[in-house]
Amino acid sequence: MGECLVRVLSVEKGVSGKLLEIVKVVVSCVGCFKSGRNTMSEPAIAVVIPAYNAGPFLPEAIESVRAQTFVKWECTIVDDGSTDETPIQLKSARDPRIRSVRQENRGAREARRHGFSLTRAPKIVFMDADDRLLPDTLSRYACFLDDHPSVGVAYGERILISEEGRPLGWRRGALFNKHPEGDVLESILRRPFLSTPSQACLRREAVPSAKWLGGQSQLGGDWVLLAGSALESRFAYLGKSPLVEYRIRRCSTLRNIASNPQCAVGIQEYEPVLSSLFSLPGLGARFSAAKLSRLRRAATASCLAIKAQEFLRCREYCAARRYFRAALRVGSRDIRDFLCLVGTYFPSLLCWTESLYGGTSPKR
Repeated sequence: MGECLVRVLSVEKGVSGKLLEIVKVVVSCVGCFKSGRNTMSEPAIAVVIPAYNAGPFLPEAIESVRAQTFVKWECTIVDDGSTDETPIQLKSARDPRIRSVRQENRGAREARRHGFSLTRAPKIVFMDADDRLLPDTLSRYACFLDDHPSVGVAYGERILISEEGRPLGWRRGALFNKHPEGDVLESILRRPFLSTPSQACLRREAVPSAKWLGGQSQLGGDWVLLAGSALESRFAYLGKSPLVEYRIRRCSTLRNIASNPQCAVGIQEYEPVLSSLFSLPGLGARFSAAKLSRLRRAATASCLAIKAQEFLRCREYCAARRYFRAALRVGSRDIRDFLCLVGTYFPSLLCWTESLYGGTSPKR
């Protein structure tokens, strides 16, 4: 109840920041009194952030966690062998709820595993180091999962922001995006419906084993993580109000797949992702061989469409057109792919199609 009070006050226009801080302290103290324990020793939710050369964005990510209306959190940041200012930024993060560790560069999957092993909370958010949480995100996650004990993973919407942190395109979730609930394994094998793992909160028992905390490469690891969670856990959608600001970076791994608009149509970058997805344990017991073949074909179409979206963001309309066509030929039945394909013939319509895939950027 106290966390919900903090959440309500945080969105009331007439409430000063000072009063809000007082309420946070009171809520924290009441929790200590009722439990007989130190609130800080009993975090209710953990944020795990793998960080590799994230120095320009990491302070914003950390500050978005510290600004949460929900006070019973812990945050573990794993510096995955960064060579930029990330270690310096971590030293300046002065909050007893934040822990940082450093490891040799072994990728996001291993960084997540390491960070998760250091947490104690029963709920986990795997956050990217360049994302920003909205102030009530952890409160919404925690309250929902507390009220819905049969749900293993709660998820919601994101807002796209530019590399500089400015809003991009549509201010709500992508138009026509699906929001499956319950057993979502088939849906997520067909196409990832989340842009970033920060959009989801997992119960500790819903976190997949270390092998499935990411892909074999940096690309598509979030898809594998969430598919691994869907093997045994039920998902629930929190509604249209955004939870996360998801940054579109010019030099991100995803953006780099659109670096050569003249290349032949192909998804070789996604082959390790598809291999990981369709080697998840227990798939053979859930689906027939014929069904798995159809699901893999649908996932292949999704990879082509994802690559087409990146070309569209770069305003490489001819390349985007070729990839959207390929996705539809392979079997995509997603209306967004068809509408975006039409948009490549009429660039003046692309401001409308931004609501389907996010904003465009004239720069790489």
